[in-house]
Amino acid sequence: MIDRIREVREYYDRHIREDIMPFWDKRCLDQECGGYLTCFDRQGNVTDDRKYVWFQGRQLYTYSLLYNEVEQRKEWLAYAKHGYEFLVEKAYAGQGRWNYVLNRKGEVLEGTISIFSDFHVIHGLAEYLRAVGMKDDKGMKILRESYGVLEENMFNPEFKEIYENTWSPVFIWHDMYLTCLATVEACSLVLGKKRVKKLFEECLDKITNWFASREHQVVFEAVTRQNTYDLSSPKGRFINPGHMHESAWFVMMAGVMEEKPELIMKGMELTEWANRVGEDKKYGGIISYADALGELPKPIDWFAETNSLWNEKVWWPNAEALAAYAIAYAQSREESDFQRFLRQHEFCKHFSDSEYGEWYERLEQDGKVKNDAKGTSWKCAFHLVRALICVRKALLKVEE
Repeated sequence: MIDRIREVREYYDRHIREDIMPFWDKRCLDQECGGYLTCFDRQGNVTDDRKYVWFQGRQLYTYSLLYNEVEQRKEWLAYAKHGYEFLVEKAYAGQGRWNYVLNRKGEVLEGTISIFSDFHVIHGLAEYLRAVGMKDDKGMKILRESYGVLEENMFNPEFKEIYENTWSPVFIWHDMYLTCLATVEACSLVLGKKRVKKLFEECLDKITNWFASREHQVVFEAVTRQNTYDLSSPKGRFINPGHMHESAWFVMMAGVMEEKPELIMKGMELTEWANRVGEDKKYGGIISYADALGELPKPIDWFAETNSLWNEKVWWPNAEALAAYAIAYAQSREESDFQRFLRQHEFCKHFSDSEYGEWYERLEQDGKVKNDAKGTSWKCAFHLVRALICVRKALLKVEE
């Protein structure tokens, strides 16, 4: 068993270093205008030179995480600094908020319409500041200011700048709280656990006690502001297996950070639910979305905007499932959990482009390539690299 674990872990070591990151290292740094280019076709040709600020933050996070968790390569830290300098100079709107889209030169095309820009830039800033030992006074000041405003907005029911979601007087959204939890977990290592405790506990409460339903054994994507489920509407029944897997491993990691076995067990339970609703038993891999009552699901928000079919295999839910299954196995050491991880590991090989590197954006249900883009207005290195680093770290833990 340990030989197989080592073999798979070494596969992901190589996959990160030889298949994924060379694609980005060669072309994502915009040496002329600063920041990162993130939209590429299969071969790596630029398809859109706009700077989506949440992706600037995500690429900053990715390079910083690689430096912190995989190898302290001076190039990766330099690439992180390159993105950091562009963000604080061009993307910061002031007063703790971040713009949404810039043109290539850094001029604002769309302003502070999205709390997700705030999440991902704060996430990236925290990871970068950890990489430099918190020795950047300007960055620390901006991080503290941005975190404070984010905290205020997360507790404000009238805050409406939440694109890609649509504010509703009826619903609140799971993805806001799971994304916030990941951001807060990164900030705890820089700002301290005491500073982030309030928002950390709020996100965990919402995920585990509001969106997660033991009765239905799913994590709903939307619940009412009164903490009830609306099974009469497609939005109320909408299930996102990718987000379920993300929340599952975020909750497990929160349990590890806080040394709370009950949180680890809750995250493992959410992993079971996510697998049950998300895994395609015939073809393998994780489907895009589902309906809580088993009806034909209707897409909402991101899935509607990208014309996603429910049974397609999109890169990010499948990457997040890899991470969740590896972390769950590292906690349980159960053979069945390892086999679940291996099934997902084998399916995900369909995403990998052996000729040009990186992963395809999406596959048909049966694993054939449907969209071979490597970077889009919705896809950069973030989900994949973060997930693979988590897999690597979890398997290293088992090898110890």
